[in-house]
Amino acid sequence: MGDYLQEKDSFLQQQQDAANNASTVLMDATTSTITMAMLFGSIIFTTASLAARLWLTGMWSWRNTINATNSKGMDSTRSQPLDTTSLPSIYSLLYYSTVFGLILFYSYICEHHPPFFHEEKTYDRDEFFFWTILVVVFAGGHSLRRNEVIKRRSRQSSGSGGGEERAAKLQMIQENNQMAATPENEVLNRYQTEEWKGWMQFTFLLYHYMHAMEIYNGIRVMITCYVWMTGFGNFSFFYMTNDYSLPRVLQMVWRLNFLVFFLCLTHGTPYILYYICPLHTYFFFMVYAVMYIGKEHNYTKWWIRIKLGVTALLIYVVWDCDTGIFEQMHTMLSDEPIAGATMGSKWEWYFRSYLDHWSTLLGMVFALNFPIISLFFRKLEARSPYRQWMGKMAVAAGMLFVFRLWVNGPLMYSKIPYNSTNPYFGFIPLVTYIFLRNLTPRIRSYSMELLHEIGKTTLETYLMQHHIWLTSNSKTILVFLPGWPRVNLALVTYLYVIMSRNLHKLTLLLRGMLLPNDRGACINSLVGMAVTIAGFYCTAFLLEGMDMTSLPTVGMVSMLCGALLYQSVIDSSWSTYRKTVKQMKGSAIDDNLHGDEYTTSSQSERSDSTGQDGKDETIYSKLCPPLIGAMVLLVLGLTWDGFAAAGASAIGPLPPRCDAFVNDGLWIPIDGCNESSRGMAYRNFGAASYGTCTPHGNSYVWAWKEQSSRTHCRFGHRNEAKLKQSLNRRDVVFIGDSMTRYLYHASMRAMGISDSGAYDATGPKHADISNTLWETTPINFKWAPLAADQLGILKEINRKASEGTEYRPPDLIFLGGGAWDRLHVYATDEDRQSHATTLKDLGNEMQKAQEEYGAAVVWFIPTTINSQALNTEEKRDHMREEDMEAMRAVYAHNGILSSSSFVIDGPAFTSSRVSESYDGVHY
Repeated sequence: MGDYLQEKDSFLQQQQDAANNASTVLMDATTSTITMAMLFGSIIFTTASLAARLWLTGMWSWRNTINATNSKGMDSTRSQPLDTTSLPSIYSLLYYSTVFGLILFYSYICEHHPPFFHEEKTYDRDEFFFWTILVVVFAGGHSLRRNEVIKRRSRQSSGSGGGEERAAKLQMIQENNQMAATPENEVLNRYQTEEWKGWMQFTFLLYHYMHAMEIYNGIRVMITCYVWMTGFGNFSFFYMTNDYSLPRVLQMVWRLNFLVFFLCLTHGTPYILYYICPLHTYFFFMVYAVMYIGKEHNYTKWWIRIKLGVTALLIYVVWDCDTGIFEQMHTMLSDEPIAGATMGSKWEWYFRSYLDHWSTLLGMVFALNFPIISLFFRKLEARSPYRQWMGKMAVAAGMLFVFRLWVNGPLMYSKIPYNSTNPYFGFIPLVTYIFLRNLTPRIRSYSMELLHEIGKTTLETYLMQHHIWLTSNSKTILVFLPGWPRVNLALVTYLYVIMSRNLHKLTLLLRGMLLPNDRGACINSLVGMAVTIAGFYCTAFLLEGMDMTSLPTVGMVSMLCGALLYQSVIDSSWSTYRKTVKQMKGSAIDDNLHGDEYTTSSQSERSDSTGQDGKDETIYSKLCPPLIGAMVLLVLGLTWDGFAAAGASAIGPLPPRCDAFVNDGLWIPIDGCNESSRGMAYRNFGAASYGTCTPHGNSYVWAWKEQSSRTHCRFGHRNEAKLKQSLNRRDVVFIGDSMTRYLYHASMRAMGISDSGAYDATGPKHADISNTLWETTPINFKWAPLAADQLGILKEINRKASEGTEYRPPDLIFLGGGAWDRLHVYATDEDRQSHATTLKDLGNEMQKAQEEYGAAVVWFIPTTINSQALNTEEKRDHMREEDMEAMRAVYAHNGILSSSSFVIDGPAFTSSRVSESYDGVHY
């Protein structure tokens, strides 16, 4: 019986050997992943080599003083256009790209080689609202600031200097005259929209982290608000600036798609997975097209309104009428299932865009009429307090009445019905919020700075949640501290926030360098990026074709390309930079001689300026930098190899021999739905994942013992939706005795048939059972208590399958037995010999089912017998636990276990609870 469990050690050794083979590190990596590894490997090599060269030659501290791209580094989001003749400018580009590449590397490790298995999400309503109140009300309330203060802090952090005097004057004007209109107290001002995005983003992330499906409808409204802002913000920009230039368009597309583009390449994921980005990009171009066509007439009374009317008509025809125009517009999209689009990217895009197809247009209409809305508030606020509040309360009462109708109506619908209403009614809470949030000048003049800061990085936090906060494309939780869910949440969230904020800064810094307000420079930058990425992609493709995609090969290509890039930078800019440093050092010494301080360079540098700097560079300073760059790449490669060898893996099909661990668990008294209890069970019992989830307080729950991450054997609870996804349109059959029947009923309950196996004294006990789930999946039980009965049924199934008729053979076969054989046909030597022959034939038929029509055949070992509870003398004489233990060995000896695709070890999950068997046999 235990033969299959003895495979553990050999299995672990095989996994370790495979992981230690460097070529297997990239076994599951896509071509685009290898491309990114070589691209950023080359950049990191070059950056490390340049940094070493600057340090060894004593010119490190001068890099930010000569034509600096950004003297504040990543503390600012402002940068100057790239100057390919300036070493500091090139180094800044390489440095920012290096940091960006390292964050992508971190995200890849978290997704594909995490240190511990990814954890399932758990939802607790109390905890959800606890965090919501804590952050949105408490923390947000304690960061309430005047918009002028937030503006001053933002300007200081972005490197724009002070502005304190101006802010004080604005505050004085606002306090003395509420009617003074400024950008900081305007209706729906920038600070308010960032705050709005901030609290929505926090709720959206918490919804994903906890899988809080009960607030799905509210989350849909928040996405509607985001898309509405796309229409409002971009329409306002084009209308006020009349800037339709190519650099402006490219800068906006860069902001929306730079990070997601590299995430897709790094992880090999489809664009539609991060649907927010294509959604905003798509509707940005819609706004651009509307505003660009006949732009010279946009400021006439009717032209812009005619264009909006035509846009509304087109939206109605494309999304609300079954004309086939949508399919013709999106023929490039596929119907094949992919990650993030199980019904194909075309259907997924239709679904996502349909939910908010009116939102952008409504945002544009609001922006067009924004001056009227602002004037309405100003004029109303110029009246006496009584008339002002009477007017505002009248409008608020009307809006709240409609809002209540929406709350009691569409908001209460279930997910599918609500989706059909969202495009048409989702604007009701949006407009109500805008009115109430802007009710008075004082309310408009304040924002919650914490939420404002969250709002500035909504794009980055949305994208990175998929890989470094959550994992498996936001389906599971990243774990660094197993068994400590709250501490793990704090640690993972801290890293997630820090990296998201850095990515926000990097996106803007790189955009400023590569996409300045110059058409030619933008085109050159994009062409250069495209050619570089295409070159590395072709290299990766060739390496795959030659079966050379090992980690050492990727490292060698990275070092070679990095060395070429390093030498090109040195040849083009080093001599000029070196001369400039010498001149500045000399100038610094002259200043010091006149009593001035020059703190940029060190005392040692100044003392060497007339000596060592006049000499040629040493061989040491020329040869060491590439070696240091190679060492940095080596460290990164060893890190990658280490996580691949010892870490877990991305969520996917289990390795074939994880059956060596599947029966290795125990029953523990725990609420499997409670994350705190799960953490305590890990610490006290070493339980890592759970087979069931019971929300009824403390009860016994099956838990698998912790396995090494390198086994990649991550077991977990499968709810009805996941089981449906796995078993849909498959044929399942259970063949066996009453123990197998109990397993059948347990499986049916897991798949949503809650009354399966309910006690019914009127029905037949020894009979077949037929069920069809979801109208597509037949799941049947065949009563076959003896091995001969099981052999006969399986033979008949195999015969029908081999005849090539219209008969559909089962995809999954559960077999189990042994108790009845021990009780009724195991008394004489002749019986035992006949039984052994039957078992061998049964094993042959099991193998035949697997080989001929690919069925998975599962053998269910009889559960532990409670000898004291056996209710007949015959059973107590012939079916005690020691008798059944011998019978289990007979089945193993005659090849039943080795002939199975998978074995369910009954004693493994019943021996600790044998006293609960009410009749000695069943549980």
